[in-house]
Amino acid sequence: MTTIPGWEGSTGPFPSQYADPHVYARDIHSGAGNCVCGAGLGDSAHVQAAPGVPIPDRLRP
Repeated sequence: MTTIPGWEGSTGPFPSQYADPHVYARDIHSGAGNCVCGAGLGDSAHVQAAPGVPIPDRLRP
């Protein structure tokens, strides 16, 4: 079974996991509200907005 970084409420992906699918983890230093990986909430790398919270369809390209 593959584990998805952030799936169970962890602090999010580590830098080595930024290209892998992961749960969005807001970078508190990002004025744009981007994830720690640098991508916005609707980016295809994000499987959920938070554990158990889907990404809103309007944010997906």
